[in-house]
Amino acid sequence: MKTNLRSETMPTYLGVYNSLYTDIMNGVYPPETYLPGETALSETYGVSRNTLRQALAILNEDGLIIKSQGKGTFVPPRSKATAEEPITNLMMSPKKCHVTETILSYNYGSPTDIARNKLELSKNDIVLACNCVYKSEETILGYTFTQIPAAFFPDLDLNTANQDSIRTTVLETVFCHAAKETLTIKLIYANEMEVEFLKTPVGTPLILIESIYSNKAGRPFARYKFYILPEYYHLEFTRK
Repeated sequence: MKTNLRSETMPTYLGVYNSLYTDIMNGVYPPETYLPGETALSETYGVSRNTLRQALAILNEDGLIIKSQGKGTFVPPRSKATAEEPITNLMMSPKKCHVTETILSYNYGSPTDIARNKLELSKNDIVLACNCVYKSEETILGYTFTQIPAAFFPDLDLNTANQDSIRTTVLETVFCHAAKETLTIKLIYANEMEVEFLKTPVGTPLILIESIYSNKAGRPFARYKFYILPEYYHLEFTRK
């Protein structure tokens, strides 16, 4: 394979990127605060707004800031992930706000063909199927679709007659019970189904994460599909 090399001078925006990165890490712009406006930042770092925007774009890609149209540029909380970090509900940790409300709807029925395959079920099995919308005040952050086989209800202490038990199982217990998580990550664009839950225009880019959770015996006991609006989340995974 032929490779062509050429030497270039460092673009101006990389210098601004480095300065902003250092200031963010040193607490000049603390976590969970908004950066000054573009005009003020351009003056602070002595560059044009176009150069500043290039630097901000890379910082945004690297997860050091979150740009939100109409609200400004937010510095998210610092990640404290470690190799021993337990499995948790991805939807409960948006980077620039807090989940204040969940709206959950559910039913019981036969598993879909794909659920039968991924959860190793038969046609005679019954699953709990849930849709759960996650909100911060009036802002919708994303939603999940969940399938849990009835055979695992006792292991999860799930009381089907108690709505609080169902909510706790879907939001918390499944993740505490999981010994292994298998992820598939895709970029998708909202269709009519996603629009119904997210109240966002058709074609809006979404991160779709499908997770299969297995217990200590290696048996898959839950399937989740996370539909995430990227502007509210910064996802980071550690692979051992």
